[in-house]
Amino acid sequence: MNSDQLDGISAIRTYVDRLVTGDGRCNGMKVLLLDGATTQILSCVSTQSEILSREVYLVSRLDDPRCNPNLKEHSNNNNSINNENGGDSSDSNNGGGIHSLALQEEAHVGHMKAVVFLRPTDNNIGLLVRELSRPRFSEYHIYFSGILPPNLFQLLCENDPQDRVKQVQEFYADFLPINPDLVSLNCRNTLQMTSALYKRNIMGLQSMLLANKRQPGTIRYQKSSRLAKQLAQDISANIKSDDIFHFRRGTGGGGGTNNNNNNNNKCTSHSN
Repeated sequence: MNSDQLDGISAIRTYVDRLVTGDGRCNGMKVLLLDGATTQILSCVSTQSEILSREVYLVSRLDDPRCNPNLKEHSNNNNSINNENGGDSSDSNNGGGIHSLALQEEAHVGHMKAVVFLRPTDNNIGLLVRELSRPRFSEYHIYFSGILPPNLFQLLCENDPQDRVKQVQEFYADFLPINPDLVSLNCRNTLQMTSALYKRNIMGLQSMLLANKRQPGTIRYQKSSRLAKQLAQDISANIKSDDIFHFRRGTGGGGGTNNNNNNNNKCTSHSN
């Protein structure tokens, strides 16, 4: 394939390959924790059998009370969490092809490491904070599907009392790759654009650009649409103001921002 062509499937597969090994730092049997949106993202490029064959003992949902004992008393909040993660009011337990498996005999998995792949939302940070207050696993390798706001990163750093988090990274995989040249944000009811839905579109478009290492000089939009114009202007402003879009010459796809969590310097972040 021509290197100038966009390939959403290839970009997501590259991230999945890195994800299941903790980017080379989480070898051996592990548990994969997802949310409703990232479950669908993974299911577009991998089957559950393929994931489990790569030293993944269990695929589970961090936002599902049936899979996460820390959420049983908060099950009434589950629908709002899933709506933010996927922009979708459909049954979040469907999972898009990768079925959530409830943790059985939880005491027997406490020695395992957890690879966490979530959208960078307020609700998901809340889930992580709750998880880390009563950690079920020996280590946590956390990956977000888009740009993590600094305030949420700081909140995560301040709520790891047992130093279980070993790394935090951004993998730009906040979209569904349908075909190599066709991707979707899986957003519904876009004619009535709410602020949350608008933000979801911004994050998804930024993720597509970053995953494919693109820094467009010109963004075209429908002249008659005020919303399309605003979206194009906001994306353009973000590209100009954020150094993360200034790619080094010769870099390929599959990059990401790496926020390593070390005991002596827990909140230091850098790009790779």
